[in-house]
Amino acid sequence: MDYDGLMIKYKYRATPVLTEDELANQLHQNEKLDLGGRKVMDDAAVIHLSSGYMEVVDKWYAIKGFLTVPSLALFLLFTWGVYDFISTMIHEYLSGHQRDFFFWGFGIGAVIISFLLAWFCSFMMRVECFRWTHYPVRFDRKNRLVHVFSVDREVYSAPWDDIFFTTGDCVTYKVMKRKNYDIRGHVLAEDRKTVLKTFTLSVSAPRREDLYRNWEFVRRYMEEGPEAVASVLKLMPPVEGRREGIFFGYWYLMFSATYGAPFFVVPFLMALYLTAWPFRVFAMYTCRLPRWSEEVQARCVIAPDDPWDISAVHNPRSLWRWMLGMDKSHSMVDKKRAMMEVKK
Repeated sequence: MDYDGLMIKYKYRATPVLTEDELANQLHQNEKLDLGGRKVMDDAAVIHLSSGYMEVVDKWYAIKGFLTVPSLALFLLFTWGVYDFISTMIHEYLSGHQRDFFFWGFGIGAVIISFLLAWFCSFMMRVECFRWTHYPVRFDRKNRLVHVFSVDREVYSAPWDDIFFTTGDCVTYKVMKRKNYDIRGHVLAEDRKTVLKTFTLSVSAPRREDLYRNWEFVRRYMEEGPEAVASVLKLMPPVEGRREGIFFGYWYLMFSATYGAPFFVVPFLMALYLTAWPFRVFAMYTCRLPRWSEEVQARCVIAPDDPWDISAVHNPRSLWRWMLGMDKSHSMVDKKRAMMEVKK
């Protein structure tokens, strides 16, 4: 699970300048990558696509809830421990039972340790809970800008052409001698070396090459337009101005977990991720909704007759049929066009 940038912010640098690795692996906005005949990939991360802008979720949205499983469960356990030890000692004291120093010392020590562990678990729980449901990034093609809702709730904008995009290795995996890469955008100072702000695109992977289809999806949208990427859209998170539905959260977990997995493994994954689903619901419904500033909203206005205005309303009617491969004909673009014909 990649929580780099959320649990550990990108301010880990000793000096906030571009590294040699980032310079060597820069992704250029005006250079088309050879995907070897493969299609671009949206990774089911697009919230809204239109001729003017495209909004995507963050890379932590797909795994939201997994860290809440151990942190919430252990928080409840250690909180119960604090209550149990304190209530036991109070009962023994009020009952007048004679207890030795070991009993009271052990009880006080257990309360302190349980309290500290519960506090630590509450800290870990706040990585996903009691913050924001997601941290969107909006690619404003019309104005050549990128709008970011950061993990610190700051909303800022930067010119698309000035952002330094690269594939970086996530620091949280270095201790285990494993690497996971993500696509990050650096907002640079005037010297073009000093990093002022950092955000990520909505995917991470164990190999840099696995990220190129996602990068090309974003790059081609900004450089070539929605017609270059819209055909690959199959599913969009319904989180625009609202929380995802309770049942959609389970299906999205399943989609993220089973993508590319052998068919015979899918039933086991369905059972496994069923345990994480309630914790995802808890994490989502304890979080606030991200809100764009009025300035961003004013810049990103969709025309009523925009033929590329595609959102979660064009999702498959039956998610389970689509995920099980029983609705292979589904196309969000075709559904959009059909709805426009009905309006005419």
